[in-house]
Amino acid sequence: MEELLSRLLPILLLLVIGVVSKSVKLFSDTFIEELKGLIIKIALPAVLFDAFSTMKLQVSYLLLFALVFIYCCLLWAAGIGLHKFFPKIFSRFYTKGYMTGFEFGMIGVGLFGAIWGMDKLPIIMLVGFGHELFIWFFYVLFISKSKEASLSLFASLKQFIKTPTIIAIILGIAVNVFGIRPLMSANVIGLSLLAVIEFLKPLTSPLILIVIGHTMVFRRTNLRETAAYILTRLILVLGLGALVLLVIKRLIPDLDPLFDKAFYAFILLPAPYILPLYIKDRDEATFFTNLLVYSTVITFIGYGILLGVSFL
Repeated sequence: MEELLSRLLPILLLLVIGVVSKSVKLFSDTFIEELKGLIIKIALPAVLFDAFSTMKLQVSYLLLFALVFIYCCLLWAAGIGLHKFFPKIFSRFYTKGYMTGFEFGMIGVGLFGAIWGMDKLPIIMLVGFGHELFIWFFYVLFISKSKEASLSLFASLKQFIKTPTIIAIILGIAVNVFGIRPLMSANVIGLSLLAVIEFLKPLTSPLILIVIGHTMVFRRTNLRETAAYILTRLILVLGLGALVLLVIKRLIPDLDPLFDKAFYAFILLPAPYILPLYIKDRDEATFFTNLLVYSTVITFIGYGILLGVSFL
C-alpha cells in the first residue's frame, strides 16, 4: 500500500499544482501553450529518440504494429455501428472518432513515465507506434473530411514525417539499427547531446502532468449521454483489447514481462484530443471537448486500479 501511494501521490500532486496554478492565475494560458509546445517539439522527441535508440528491436514487432493498427480500425467500425444501430443513445456523428484512438503523446507518456519510469517507455511505445500509423494514415484522413478542405493521403504523409515525435522515432530506430549509439558516446558532441537528453528525461513527465492539470476545465454537460459514451468506450477498448493482447502474446511470446501492463495502460487512455478540432458543428465539438475532459479523469482512475492490481 505504501509503495502504491508513493507512485500515485506525486502524480496527483502535480495535477493539483496544475489545477491550482490555473485558479490563482499563476501561469497565463499563453505560457501553458508555449510550454506544451516545448514538451511536444523538444522534450518528448528527445525522450522518444533515447527510447528507440536503445531498445531491443525485433522483426516480429512489425506484426505487433499491424495488430494495433487493426485493433484501432475495429474500434472505428464499432463506433460507426453504434451510431447507425443505436442513434437514440449515440446520436453524435463523430461517435466513431471517440470510440477509437488514444491520447498517447500528452497523457500516455506523462502517466506511464511517472509510474513505471521513462526508461520503460520503449515497452509502451511498441503499442504507440502502430497507433501513430493509424492516427496519421486513417484517423486524420477520415475525420478531416468534416472540414471544408479535407486532408489527402499525401498531405497526411507530409504531416506524419514532419511531426517532431515521428522524426525522433525514425532517427532513434536508425541510430539503433546502424549501431551509431556507441559512436555518439565516443565523441564530445555526441556525449553532449546524450547529456541534454538525460537532463530532459526526468522533467518531461512532471511538466506534462502540470500542463494536464492546468488545461482541465470541467463544464456542465448531459450526464446520461456522457456516461453512456464513456462506459461504452471502456467496454469496447478493454473487451476487444483483451482479445488483441491474447493474439499478440500468442504470436510474439518473448515480450517484456511489463508489456501486459503497458498495453492496458495504453488502452485506458482517453480518445485523441484532436477530435474536436475537426468537427464543424459547434454543439458537437463542445460535447466532445467536455467528454474528453471527463474521459481523462476516468483514465486517472483506471491507472490507479491498474497500479493497485499490479501490487496484488
